[in-house]
Amino acid sequence: MQKTKTKITSAVKNAIAHNILIEEVLQSAWDFVTSLGDNSDFDYAFVNSAAEDYMDTCWHTTQNVKINFSLLQQDEVDMYDNAKTIFVNNFVDENLADLTAEYVYASLDDISGDTAMRENYYARLREHFANFVKDNKHFALQETEYKGCYKLVTTATAKQKSKLALDYLNRWDCEEYIEMGNEIASY
Repeated sequence: MQKTKTKITSAVKNAIAHNILIEEVLQSAWDFVTSLGDNSDFDYAFVNSAAEDYMDTCWHTTQNVKINFSLLQQDEVDMYDNAKTIFVNNFVDENLADLTAEYVYASLDDISGDTAMRENYYARLREHFANFVKDNKHFALQETEYKGCYKLVTTATAKQKSKLALDYLNRWDCEEYIEMGNEIASY
């Protein structure tokens, strides 16, 4: 059975462009999540096992010492776990048509944990997406009405979206595979 070609309307171009743009945001979001993963640095703390207290110096002179996560390493683990959970719960198995760049960033910007860890996380998130928008002319990181708070927005114009969609269709020669109004399968 041969597929029929769909007329390339502005709605079709917008849908294709949306999918292309949201894919870029999701890829960058996943890059951010994985950048928080364990590093290879030896960043452990030594604990006096009798007092259950962290030992900054001179731990070599104490007989009963155990190794534990440093507070910084625990923060790293917490940041990664939080970000991965947010990514999986908010984006995996979701209809891309319902996602926006602003929603993706806002979701990643909403974490729990101690204040120092959250400040580090927010700074890294902001830096990651500042680099993303520097390299991608279709997005901007805008400060909200609250000082120090940001949102990621799509800046692509209708003309740019049309070009994105048409370039994609031409590159992959896939005009006959366009499906509009299809049902999302649930698994």
